Amino acid sequence: MRSLRMAPPLPLVFLLMTAGAFGTEWSVKYNQQEICALNGSTVFMNATFTLPEGLTVNEIFWTIPVPGVEPTDLSKDPVYSGRVECLTDDQKRFSLKLSDVMKKDEHQFCFRIITNVEKERWLGKPGVQLRVTELHVEAPEEATEGETADLTCKTTCSLTDPTFIWYKNGRPLTTKTIKNNQLHLQMVSSEDAGSYSCAVRGSQHLRSTAHSLRVRCEFNYFFKGKQQQ
Repeated sequence: MRSLRMAPPLPLVFLLMTAGAFGTEWSVKYNQQEICALNGSTVFMNATFTLPEGLTVNEIFWTIPVPGVEPTDLSKDPVYSGRVECLTDDQKRFSLKLSDVMKKDEHQFCFRIITNVEKERWLGKPGVQLRVTELHVEAPEEATEGETADLTCKTTCSLTDPTFIWYKNGRPLTTKTIKNNQLHLQMVSSEDAGSYSCAVRGSQHLRSTAHSLRVRCEFNYFFKGKQQQ
């Protein structure tokens, strides 16, 4: 029997196209349709565009679309003043750099193109949906000596390829078992008691709030250990 070989996955690119009055097509490609970002971090939203022949770009900017309202330049919005930077190049790549991301930034971001022809304007919807999360340690408040305990670094949306870092009493942990977003404490001892927090590599300054773990001394475990000596 002949086996079927799956084709490799295509790059994560979202394409929107529409016919223009000039006969050719507008198009916009967003590299990501949804972005999950840490509260306080910096994010980049990237897109490329094409426009019908015969048109020239008079103005291009990123915006948060509001139904029934003419799109406005995000960089001129007082809420985003000083946090927004628009980047473009000769390859018709257009990026938005948003710094100090906040929970209230959870919107859809699109870019707007205004050309030399009044009726030839383009709003690249649906754009990029921004989700904002903080890190949170989910773990028991108390662990029993001799048993195991798992601590999980939780988010409310999925970060892109994160590498999690764990801290105990403010110092990075390098000797414990870490898998994905979980810290596994095996054969818990009194030395494991302390304050735990987590972060993502590259944004170590955006740590979770600390979680205190107590360790309960189990008499049977202590006695069993003495017998084995």
